[in-house]
Amino acid sequence: MSRVNIRMTALCGLFICFAAALSAFETWLPPICPIPGVRVGLGNIVTLFVLYLGGRWGAGQALCISVLRCFLAALITGSLMHAAYGIAGGVLALAAMLVVRWLMPKEKRERYLPITGAFGAIFHITGQLMVAVLFYGTFSVLAYFPILLASAVIGGAFTGACTMLLLKKMDKRILDGVRKI
Repeated sequence: MSRVNIRMTALCGLFICFAAALSAFETWLPPICPIPGVRVGLGNIVTLFVLYLGGRWGAGQALCISVLRCFLAALITGSLMHAAYGIAGGVLALAAMLVVRWLMPKEKRERYLPITGAFGAIFHITGQLMVAVLFYGTFSVLAYFPILLASAVIGGAFTGACTMLLLKKMDKRILDGVRKI
């Protein structure tokens, strides 16, 4: 393994841990809404960050971070059932975010991060509801969709805006160093 791959692997591990910690932290916060399942999705900030980082970072690393974050967060919180929901939602969300990023003009793509985050969140809840239909064996869980859709748009736009601020406010030298790894 070359030195560059070791650095990228190590940094990917740090990103996975940070994303899992944000996800776990969010489960311990008081609910933002009295409806079960409504969350902001703070762990997705790391996935969006890697997806928009550029350089040698892209969809493969973002997928790795998204999937492994779900496993690690499930282990931290003690709820392995959340891993299935998270992985299904995370994979669909990443696919949606890749499409949105591809559709946006290349110059100033970061400007559209709240939109990208919102679409990612919409597809995340779609994946989670698909898993719920499989687990519970009924389509009645889809009655949740309108409420979760509204929360996904708000939460996804928020995480996208947080990612946009992170990319704008981080020291350029640090960002360039990470991009070159």
